[in-house]
Amino acid sequence: MNDFNDYITEIRQELDKDHEVREELLSISRKAIQHSSLAIRHLHRNELEKAEGIIRENFNLISRVNQLAKKLDPTPFGTVLSANQEYTEAVLLFSFLKKQPFPSYKDLNVPYLAYLHGIPDFAGELRRVVLDSLRKDKDIELTLAAFDLMDELYSLLVTIDYPDGLTYNLRKKTDFVRNLTEKTRGDITLALNRKDLIKTLNIILSDHLSGNKKES
Repeated sequence: MNDFNDYITEIRQELDKDHEVREELLSISRKAIQHSSLAIRHLHRNELEKAEGIIRENFNLISRVNQLAKKLDPTPFGTVLSANQEYTEAVLLFSFLKKQPFPSYKDLNVPYLAYLHGIPDFAGELRRVVLDSLRKDKDIELTLAAFDLMDELYSLLVTIDYPDGLTYNLRKKTDFVRNLTEKTRGDITLALNRKDLIKTLNIILSDHLSGNKKES
């Protein structure tokens, strides 16, 4: 009986340590997620320098998150997975807008699973780039580059053919990217057709006005 008392005391001590680690882990993970969201907001405002500073600061937070996570479980879970994948999303978007090479999961010091889950989220940000460019009617090259990358990312994601239990249901997010890509393809086609129609109408109107002037 005394042995069990000793065992439970030891377990409580271990649980106390794990509880402290978990509380710190959750706190830093939330902070890292906020940093990633803020960086993405700056990127969409074309405030690249501000975003870069936040991303660099977030590297230290993510490193600490993963260091703490290893003390509890080597597999990313819950908030830890979210923090890592949103960090991945922010860095990939930054790299795209800066036309820099995309980093690997090892470069980012994130678990490969979090990196995989960050890719579909990155595809969603690329759609936003496309829609913003179409709405502002500028930089068609950026629009097409973003769409081509979305299409390429989907082609790569479908090759990850493993059980859902191993990939945390990545297949569901891959299907999301497929739908997003097709929807974006339609948006671009519609916008370009509208642009061509406006151009044609302007030509017709110009010719019509020129004809009226000659008749006068």
